[in-house]
Parts: sequence; C-alpha cells; structure tokens
Amino acid sequence: MRLSNITTTLAIILVIIVLGIYYRADNTEGVPEGETGLQVGVPVSHALPAGYDTIPLPVVLQLLNRTDSEAKLHAAGPCRIFRFVITTHDGEFVQAKRYGEECTQQPVAHNLAAGETLEEIQQVPLDVRRYRAGKYVVRVKFWNYEGSAEINLTTSN
Repeated sequence: MRLSNITTTLAIILVIIVLGIYYRADNTEGVPEGETGLQVGVPVSHALPAGYDTIPLPVVLQLLNRTDSEAKLHAAGPCRIFRFVITTHDGEFVQAKRYGEECTQQPVAHNLAAGETLEEIQQVPLDVRRYRAGKYVVRVKFWNYEGSAEINLTTSN
C-alpha cells in the first residue's frame, strides 16, 4: 500500500510534533508550578494543497496538573471536551468546531492526578476554501482549559 504525498507529509509532521513534546528538556515550561494548564502544539508551517476541500491539521494537547492535588475536569458533554476557533493573526474569525445533532448534552467528568499530564492528539479539519497563505491563530478549549498556538499556512504546488 502506497501513501499519498499529503498523508506522508502529515504523518511526518505529526511524528515530529509528538517527539518534540516528549523529548524537550522541560515539557512544563508553559504551565507554572502550582497550577493546571493547557499547552497546544501545531506544526509551525502547514501546506494548503490545491484540489482538496478539507485537510487535517494535527493539534497536540497537553493538559498538565502541576499541583499537589487532583484536578477535577468537567465538560457539558462529550462534544464539549475539545473545541477550537481559528482566527487570522489580526483576530478575524475563520473557522470553529460545529456540533452535530448526534452530540449528547450529558455532562462528562475526569480526574487528573497531581503531577500528571493528559495528552491527546486531535485532527482539526481545515476548510481549505476559507484560508489563504498567511499566519493564523488556533485557539483551543480542552476540558475547559484554554490554550493557543500560531500556525503559518503556505500554498503547495
């Protein structure tokens, strides 16, 4: 089985992001000691290939509990655990997550032990028609903790 160029590129980007998070010297640099917070990782640069309606953007989420007690995580429903909004670098709205009718509004909860990290990788489907080459900001809510990351979208030939 042969993978397409876009799939291979996305897989390589995803591996680099995950390895970068795991192997950097201090993976808690964005969350101060004594707090619980969210770190968001996206590729520094991501190509917008021609001929596609949507492309996946890998988003690496790390929810760090740097306290001495358990963090109680709550969300209004399973579709509310991960949410995103993408804006231009100047703050203009571009895209956000939509919820389908199949999403229940049954509250969900999770406990994050003291000193533990909850890691997850989400794929954000970018609607290619909404984007041009340039800088964007991905704002994320994960278990009601907020984080953001900048990305530079480029056109590919």
